Amino acid sequence: MLNKVHHVTYVVESISDMAAYMEKSFGLKPISTDEFTERGFKSILYRVGETLVDFFEPLRDDTNVARQLKATGPGVMHVAWGVDGIEDAFKSLQESGNKMSGDAPATSPFGYKTANIETGSSHGIHFQLAEGEPA
Repeated sequence: MLNKVHHVTYVVESISDMAAYMEKSFGLKPISTDEFTERGFKSILYRVGETLVDFFEPLRDDTNVARQLKATGPGVMHVAWGVDGIEDAFKSLQESGNKMSGDAPATSPFGYKTANIETGSSHGIHFQLAEGEPA
């Protein structure tokens, strides 16, 4: 079912500071910089090999991004595992006893599909599955 690391998402205080660090330290430039006002965060997105790496900066205090940053400081928010056939994977996970977020896979703000396993089903670990490429 899992076929690669699709993306890794970090929460940070400042995406502009991270962009400067990533370019200075690794010579990387973002493939996109976005502000998702309705979702309450700004992001920068990189491609490292076949894996996407994104950094989220909260815009408001009432978001999961802001709560995680306040609780744990900067760091990994989640790792998303690539799958083919995300709808079938979603159903298979439900059938094997996992509680899933929502009734079906969702579309990320970047345009690819995602599915999340509730942490109560996965020993406290946030598992996200993803399929597709950024729009």
